[in-house]
Amino acid sequence: MVYKIKDAEKRRVGNEIEIIDLYQGKNMPLNFVIGELNGFHGTMVNEKSIKYYYIIDGKAKVTINDEITDVEKGDFVVIPVNAKHSIEGNAEFAIICTPPFDPNYERKV
Repeated sequence: MVYKIKDAEKRRVGNEIEIIDLYQGKNMPLNFVIGELNGFHGTMVNEKSIKYYYIIDGKAKVTINDEITDVEKGDFVVIPVNAKHSIEGNAEFAIICTPPFDPNYERKV
């Protein structure tokens, strides 16, 4: 199966992130989105999914629990379940969530 970015839905997540839902993961073990960050996305905890970020372009600061790391094009970030995390900067990235992202299991802290 092929999923075309031109056919994918775009949506905003707050004022700072635009998401392209490339693969929703219906009846599958993951979902895949492309995101564009301009600013600070806030601090979150996801109680169900592991999040995998691949930085396509740009630079950002990623905080996982109390560890702050500068990331840039080509870097790969793994955010475990229940980790307090945030991202801030100007970057384009791909996110895989497994199991698929469910907003009922993510909360702002």
